[in-house]
Amino acid sequence: MIEVDEKKMQWSEEMTIASIIEQMEGAHFCSVVRLNGRLVSSPKFSQTQVPDKSILQLLPLVAGG
Repeated sequence: MIEVDEKKMQWSEEMTIASIIEQMEGAHFCSVVRLNGRLVSSPKFSQTQVPDKSILQLLPLVAGG
């Protein structure tokens, strides 16, 4: 089991950040993820494995001016 933005989610062995984002509705805005306290940017989502019992926070891209 993992936790994504305070919601429990079933874990699987081949899970990556990209596969989690694909499953979550409205999560395509995400440009950075905090995985167990470590920041991971979008170019590395598909190659970053998510261990069991992980905690993820999806962080949106913020722009302004």
